[in-house]
Amino acid sequence: MDLVAGLTRLQFGLTAGFHIIFPTLLIGLSVFLCYLYWRWMQTDDKVYLHSYNLWLRILLVIYIVAAITGVALSAQLDNLFGGFYRRLEDTLVPFRNYELIFATLLEGGCIGVMLLCTRSQRSYRRFIATLLFTLGIFITALFVVSRNSWMNTPAGFNWTGDHAEVFDHLQVLFNPSFPLRYLHMITAGLMASSFFVMGLSSYRLMYKSSDIVARKGLQIGISAALIFTISQFIIGDLHGLNVYQHQPMKIAALEGQWETERGAGFKLFAIPDTKNETNHYEVKIPYAMSILLEHELDGEVKGLKELPAELRPNVTIAFFAFRIMLGMAVLMLITVVMGVWLRRRHDLEDKRWYLRLTLLTAPAGLIAVIAGWAAAEVARQPWAIYGLVKTVRTVTTESAEQVITSLMIFSVGYTLLGLIAFALIKRVLLDQSKLPLFRKELI
Repeated sequence: MDLVAGLTRLQFGLTAGFHIIFPTLLIGLSVFLCYLYWRWMQTDDKVYLHSYNLWLRILLVIYIVAAITGVALSAQLDNLFGGFYRRLEDTLVPFRNYELIFATLLEGGCIGVMLLCTRSQRSYRRFIATLLFTLGIFITALFVVSRNSWMNTPAGFNWTGDHAEVFDHLQVLFNPSFPLRYLHMITAGLMASSFFVMGLSSYRLMYKSSDIVARKGLQIGISAALIFTISQFIIGDLHGLNVYQHQPMKIAALEGQWETERGAGFKLFAIPDTKNETNHYEVKIPYAMSILLEHELDGEVKGLKELPAELRPNVTIAFFAFRIMLGMAVLMLITVVMGVWLRRRHDLEDKRWYLRLTLLTAPAGLIAVIAGWAAAEVARQPWAIYGLVKTVRTVTTESAEQVITSLMIFSVGYTLLGLIAFALIKRVLLDQSKLPLFRKELI
C-alpha cells in the first residue's frame, strides 16, 4: 500500500470514527424521547416532561454535530474515493440520495416541531414529531447500513466492464448480510445510548443528589441497558455466524486464525505476527471457536493461510479492534448487573462509587461501536467491494501533501467540534440542575 492510499484510509477512518458517535447516540436518544413523552402523556407526571426537555436539548447538540460531520464524511467519499461511486451510480448512489432526503427533510422538520411546541402542556403534534424523527433516524440508518452491507455481500447486480448494473434494487437494499447487520447496529445504538443516559444522569446526581430527573434517567437507563446488552450478545453471535457464512476469511482475520484447524480455540489474547504467519503469547479457550462457528467440538475453522498474502487484511488491527469491542461489551454487562442489584436493594443513587463507575462507562458503548466498525472495515480489506473491487482502485489521485494538509485540517476541526459539543452538553446538564424554577416545578 503506497503512502497516499494509507493516508487516505487514515483520514477517512478518523472521519468515520468521529462521525459514527453521533448517529449512534441519535438512535437511542430518539427512542428515549419517545418513551419519556409517551409516559408524560400517560401519567401527567412532570418528571417525564422535564426529562424530555432536558434530553431534547442534548439531542439537538448531537444532531447538529452529526449533520456537520455527515456532510464532511460524504464529501470525503467523493474526494478521497472518487472512483468508488462512479462505478456504482446505479447501485448505491440512489440509496445515498434517499438517506440525504430523510436526514434533511423528515428529521430536520420534525426536530423543529419538537423544539417549538409548548413545553408545559401535552401536545400530540410534539409526540408525533418525536415519533417521525425517530422513524427518520431508523430509515437513515437503514440506508447507511445497507450500503455498507452490500459492499461486504454484493447482490442484485451484474458487473459490466467497470460498472455495476442493477437488475434488482430490492436485492441490493436487502443483501444477504443486511438484516443482521442492521439489527446489530440498531441494538448497538440503543445499548450505547442507555449507558450514555446512565453516565450523564449520574453526573447530575453527583452535583445534586435530590435531582429526581437525574434519578429517573439513571433508573430508566439501567433497565434499558440490561435489555439491550443481553440482546446484543445474542444478536452479535448470530451476526458473527452470518459473516462466517459469507466471509470466512474476515472471521479468520478477526480471530487471528492462521491455520485451518478442527477444534479451534477462541483467543482471549495474542500478538499476531503477520511476517511469520503466527501468533505470540496466545491465551485461548480450547474448542470455543469451533463451538461458536460450527456448533461442534471438532468443527473446522478456516485459516488465513488459505489466502495469498496480498489478499489478507491487517490482522493486528482487526484482531485488537475486535477484542476492544468485546471487552467493552463485557464491562458494560458487569456494570449494568451491578446496577440492577443495587436498585433491588434501594441503594442505587446513594452509592457514589457506582455513580462514578457509570460516568466512566458512559462512553463504553461508543468505544465498542467505533472498534466494531474498525474491525469490520479493516478485516474486509483489501476489498472496497468484497471480491470484486480493491480499495486501491478507488483511491484519490491527489498528492501526499494534499492529503496530509486535509488530514491536519479535519483533525483540528473535529477536535474543536468535539470540545464544543462536550462543553454544550455539560452546560445543559449543570445549568438546568441549578435553575430554581426547574426544581420548584418538580415538587
